[in-house]
Amino acid sequence: MFKSINSVVPSKKKFFFYYGALSLFLSLLIFSFGLYVYLLKNLDDRTEAAKDALTNRMNGIFKELTLVVDGATSSCDAANLKHLRRSTFYSPTFKEFGLFNEKYRVYCTDFGARNFPIFNSIAERIQQSPEHTTVSLVRSNTLGESTFFAFYQGPNGIGANALAPPSELAVEVNHILLPDYFYELTLGRQILYSNKNGIDSDILKKTLVSLDDWSMELAVFLPSSLYWHCFFSFLPVVLFCCILLCLIFCAFHWSILYYRHSLSHSIRRAIRDNEIDVHFQPIVSLKAGEPHELEALIRWNSPYHGQVSPLAIVEISEQLGLIDDLTWMVIRKVGDFYREYPAPLKGINTSVNVDRYSLLKESFSPSLSSILALYPELEGRLGLEVTETSALTAVELPLMVSRFEHIKALGIRLSVDDFGTGYAGLDFLRRFPYDTLKLDKIFIDSLQDDQFTRQVLTSITNLAKELNMELVAEGVERQEQLNAVRELGVDRVQGYYYSRPLPKAQVIEWMEKNPT
Repeated sequence: MFKSINSVVPSKKKFFFYYGALSLFLSLLIFSFGLYVYLLKNLDDRTEAAKDALTNRMNGIFKELTLVVDGATSSCDAANLKHLRRSTFYSPTFKEFGLFNEKYRVYCTDFGARNFPIFNSIAERIQQSPEHTTVSLVRSNTLGESTFFAFYQGPNGIGANALAPPSELAVEVNHILLPDYFYELTLGRQILYSNKNGIDSDILKKTLVSLDDWSMELAVFLPSSLYWHCFFSFLPVVLFCCILLCLIFCAFHWSILYYRHSLSHSIRRAIRDNEIDVHFQPIVSLKAGEPHELEALIRWNSPYHGQVSPLAIVEISEQLGLIDDLTWMVIRKVGDFYREYPAPLKGINTSVNVDRYSLLKESFSPSLSSILALYPELEGRLGLEVTETSALTAVELPLMVSRFEHIKALGIRLSVDDFGTGYAGLDFLRRFPYDTLKLDKIFIDSLQDDQFTRQVLTSITNLAKELNMELVAEGVERQEQLNAVRELGVDRVQGYYYSRPLPKAQVIEWMEKNPT
């Protein structure tokens, strides 16, 4: 498609570097921000999960105490001791159970009868609690450290208390938060359990949740060390995404370049910028003393596609909806040609190819009139060649006749191009004869060898004479072809025998050498 990829990408290393750097920057930026957002979300989710686990654990604790109270009596007899020791054995949390009475004095434990009061502050909290429950952190002689105590008083006045190491409450929390996050579990103002001292980096975020029913708070910390650990762990993935993103950028870059330099886009731009050239091919009169005529033909040498076929330009222009713009560009360039060489072109007519569907448009005649007003040099010298591309419908036929009448009123000559190869109807010629019929090259090539072709051309010649139309033979390249069309009575010839299409300066030079 391109002459050279270097014409599109002058420095591949440079844009690879730019896209690589951009991809790396974007990959690191997106991943860094995304990882931070993910860890914040994960911190909140796991904190809520830890809170739910603690809530369930506390509900289980007080369910145990309820069962102890339901099976207890007001005396520390053998049955009560057995009941307490059995509860301790099967308890997943507590290391010791005790019973207290309505006066908040402990009268029985796993180790036998006791008689000591519960702290007044604890007794008050039990009384104030709707469920008659509370928890506390008190030093225990049994466990020899700060011990977690839970209290519950039943409707009958008998209550149960139980004690456990604070670490027992942290088991479920540890499963949820460790080893990624650090946390601190407090009861009131006292620390129930904490691994906060193990934090060896900055804290990026702290999340705090409360268990109001038991005056407990759980603070969970997001350390920067976790962020960097995850960052470096996923770095190979980031680099892979960086390479993938770089390839996507490069592919997008190439697709943009391809589109910008694609034939369709190049033609669109060439029409917009008037970059398509117009060459002129002489139409030579076979009658002595009559001036030659010219046909304006598009030529374009694309910087990316080389010499582009005029047929391809026309077809793509039709697909892009730019065929009218192409026509107006050619007519304006013909006007500039007459303005640049007024003396050599005096009395010389020039024809321009036009799409038949353009003629059917209501705006065609007014637009053509506007251009003629800008280029008065074209008055009486411009002709339009209409190619037979398809048959006219019953609706189009009278409309085309009307359009032709408007165009003829502007002093424009009309020619039917490539007559005999398309769909030009004799009925249309009868209703509105053209000024000129142009015989297609396919007939001229077989004129000498095919008797049937000669008969057809003879009939066409007679038809043109009857309708007072001039006859032009296209594609004349050899002397014997010229002799054959002379015998038919053709008025003018066009082809490489006399001249190929020439740039404007060269066609002026040709006409000066061949005045008639």
